[in-house]
Amino acid sequence: MVKRRISVLAVTGITIVAAALAALSATTASAATTSASAPGHVTAPLTVKATPDASGCVTEDFSQADEGTYEPCVRDEQVLLNNIWSVHVLPGLQDLATDGLYGPKTTSDVYTFQGDLGISYDGVTGPQTWWWVCHINSNAGFTGTYWHDAGCATEGASPPS
Repeated sequence: MVKRRISVLAVTGITIVAAALAALSATTASAATTSASAPGHVTAPLTVKATPDASGCVTEDFSQADEGTYEPCVRDEQVLLNNIWSVHVLPGLQDLATDGLYGPKTTSDVYTFQGDLGISYDGVTGPQTWWWVCHINSNAGFTGTYWHDAGCATEGASPPS
């Protein structure tokens, strides 16, 4: 009798946990695709792009034209730019929200970054800008998850022209 009651409790507990996880997963997926604003604000749906392969970020271009689209690569870039800001390597950078949205502040930081380094000054994070973001982070010792996720480990020894 005790064994049967324990078995029923275990199966019931597993069922409850599975149902809770399914509900949480559905809520998270729904929230990720609906809005990037604070609760109670009505905005256009937020587009979510899939994470590219290991070298995808550093081989793609990102710009404010992508505004309104959540990009894992833009989140990685924001973290890496914040790393540079935190050690004051480039004084004109501002601390960015790591929300994966390429908005005005991210654009401003990219322009500042490009201008300070004397590379193509267009506000677009392309291969040359990625190389420098990756390289400076590596030299500063920031080679963690976001650096790897961005594909920085695949970067060559010299910047693309």
